[in-house]
Amino acid sequence: MFDIATSLLSDGDFTVVERFDLEVRPARFAPLPRHLFNSRVGHYLNRSLNTLGGKLWLHQAEAIEALGRGENVVVSTGTASGKSLIFRAVAFHKALLAPKSRTLVFYPLKALAADQMRGWQSMANELDLPGNFIGRIDGSVPVKDREAILNTSRIIVMTPDVCHAWLMYRLALPAVRTFVQAISTIVMDEAHTLEGVFGSNFAFLIRRLVAARTHLVRDAQDDRDLQLIAATATILDPANHMKLLTGAAFTAIDHEHDGSPQHGRSVAHVGCPAGEELAVAKELHTRLLQSQQEGSFITFLDSRKGVEALAIASGDATRLGLDTADVLPYRAGYDVADRAMIEERLQAGSLKGVISTSALELGIDLPHLRVGVNIGVPATRKSYRQRLGRVGRNSSGCFLIIAPPQAFSSFGTSFRQYHDLSVEPSYLYLDNRFMQFAHARCFATEQESLGVSLRPPTSADWPDDFDKLYGAARPGGNRPTEFDAIASLGGDNPHLGYPLRNVGELTYQIKVHKDADSIGDLNHVQALREGYPGGTYLHLASAYEVKGWITSAFDAYVRVSKTSPQRRTRPRLKTWVNTGVGESVQDRNLLTGDHGFLAESVMQITQRVEGYIDERSGVFHDYRELQQRNPNLRAQSRNFRTTGVVLGLDHAWFRGEVKRAFVNKLRDVFVREYSVGARDVGVAWSNISVQQWDGGGILGGCITVFDETYGSLRLTERIFDKFQHLLDRVVSGALADDDEELHEVASKVKEEVLSFAPDSLQQELQSAPKGYQQVFMLGSTVCYRKAGAATVDVVIVQPTIMMGELMYQVEIRQKPGQSPVKQWIRASDVEPSGNTADWRYRWWNRETQEYEDPPDAKDID
Repeated sequence: MFDIATSLLSDGDFTVVERFDLEVRPARFAPLPRHLFNSRVGHYLNRSLNTLGGKLWLHQAEAIEALGRGENVVVSTGTASGKSLIFRAVAFHKALLAPKSRTLVFYPLKALAADQMRGWQSMANELDLPGNFIGRIDGSVPVKDREAILNTSRIIVMTPDVCHAWLMYRLALPAVRTFVQAISTIVMDEAHTLEGVFGSNFAFLIRRLVAARTHLVRDAQDDRDLQLIAATATILDPANHMKLLTGAAFTAIDHEHDGSPQHGRSVAHVGCPAGEELAVAKELHTRLLQSQQEGSFITFLDSRKGVEALAIASGDATRLGLDTADVLPYRAGYDVADRAMIEERLQAGSLKGVISTSALELGIDLPHLRVGVNIGVPATRKSYRQRLGRVGRNSSGCFLIIAPPQAFSSFGTSFRQYHDLSVEPSYLYLDNRFMQFAHARCFATEQESLGVSLRPPTSADWPDDFDKLYGAARPGGNRPTEFDAIASLGGDNPHLGYPLRNVGELTYQIKVHKDADSIGDLNHVQALREGYPGGTYLHLASAYEVKGWITSAFDAYVRVSKTSPQRRTRPRLKTWVNTGVGESVQDRNLLTGDHGFLAESVMQITQRVEGYIDERSGVFHDYRELQQRNPNLRAQSRNFRTTGVVLGLDHAWFRGEVKRAFVNKLRDVFVREYSVGARDVGVAWSNISVQQWDGGGILGGCITVFDETYGSLRLTERIFDKFQHLLDRVVSGALADDDEELHEVASKVKEEVLSFAPDSLQQELQSAPKGYQQVFMLGSTVCYRKAGAATVDVVIVQPTIMMGELMYQVEIRQKPGQSPVKQWIRASDVEPSGNTADWRYRWWNRETQEYEDPPDAKDID
């Protein structure tokens, strides 16, 4: 398959924009560290490395020497460089010397944990250790079996998710307490994934785990030291990142020490018109599958729906059964059996191709992969290097990026320059107060299970203000009202209510009916985009029609039924943004000029899917009409408070569709430049209401980029800090794209923003005319968040201004037979209802207190 791919590039069948070869690199060796011979691990390695003269690669030997000295070590070397051997050797060595000790090994994904168990078991067999010496606990292992695994296994492979939701929640169980107390080593594989939302949550988890162990070890009068080991191929400044992640100091063994050999790989950028990437990939798959040559391919696509659709298109139409298909999709959200089937076929080489999201990006050893394909440029250089590392692990490989010809030049680089750049920094958001509150609630529960009531130990290096939030999160604590919503999500079991991979978001199971087993899951954001009522949900190369959302206090699931594989839909989503340039501005991040402003501020975001489009007929199905026939087919919404950067320009040239093009390009440049996941930030170019210092509304020429995370992680703060740099990228990118209109507008924006200055907004806006803002229409059913109590749905009677503040008169429904009660409430306590679609925004003149469209309403809509 490698030969076929390279010949296709050479024969001119595909447009090759740029191609280069990665050279073969010879190995560098070092002797086995002598301390390993104190156990039979040293003798085993000496035998198994006989073909290498009984030596390790240089970085392996140096890392094991440092671990032998008791240091915490992070190994940051290339893919397929034998990092697993390092921590496996140390884990077995310590277990054989100290029979009471335990090792906890974290893998970020269940698929990776299942794959790596084979390597652990193989080494255990070679060391003549019993089969239960290694245990695995993740979401696929029944709860009833987990205590037995803790009791019998010396090395436990676990996902962070199950550690958080199960292990830490059950610290009162003797088996759990004994295991936590006995932990002497914690391993964190694929540590580059421990960033952003997931990594920040993990940072709190490991501090909580260490705090529990510290307490239990102290009780047992045991001063056994704890050692931390991390492995990754793609972290910039790994020692500092691990220090922030865990609070402990690390020694880094990085690429300069990498002694592993590297096979040759051919890398190419295959060009195609924008929008034709999937068609080119399908043709490439067809050509690769026509031959029965050795090897398999993997294609990466950052869209769950796209993965499913491309797998259907690329598979043999006469053999789409899962047991015989040549090409299968792979993504998060599959059940255990489906994942295991695909992984086993990849391992065995019986699957000729797999189309995957980032779920197969990590270090799963797939020896038969010869060709890698990426649809579009990977979102980050970390992701690019991980995906490149999936091919050519045991022999030569070929890796192709299918993207428009300007995919790299529009960002100011060639493909080779992009390849040679260092990976982006890894960001953690430990100061996010909503995340801190969630973990403070978990920590309080854990302290209660341990029978103590302590402040967070200072030795764990907790973030600033965590101690204060811990006091508020404990039972009886004085909780600020802004945490009411997230406290409600946590319920009585915060360990389940606050999953590690998102903050404050509900997760929906996918079911055919209420009592059926789940075939997958979606978080709230994914549900709006993939599981909207009436739409088509694709799962494991099958199509399902979404019948509705069922949400109750005890269950939340999306109900589906099988439908035609040809049925395709897409949602119509609408976003509203309410923000301000007064008190909501963050950290004085405020610039103004004669014709506009740039600010980072707090925002209230409403996202609603209003219907769906049948892709075959082009017909739009509006939920307002559909609901008349089927009450389950109703609009679904997501409402959240966050932060973002808003740019306002009072110029006729900054109107209409050019704003959409500008803000999308700004977002694309930002996420690529600063290693932010594209799904973690949203954009808006219409329906933006910006409240001024005097209460007026700035309308028209506004765009915003905001955090998609509930409560905000302030990811977009860097847009404000680096706005001129990002504008330079947008200008050069538009020039490379030959987009004259965008280049002209971006150049004008750059010139305008250069004239902005800080600290002048309040004086300038004091004399601004009264304006408009978006408010709820009369009769809208909305959600009222009563301080310290549950939310209730109320009906808008009228808005007004009282003491300079927007207020609503609302009707609060009483019990059947009782008349509604009217009262005035603050607009800040009101948000769209998630229980009904019976609400609408309208523009409102604050001066006349009448509903009316502003002069530039056409631009706003």
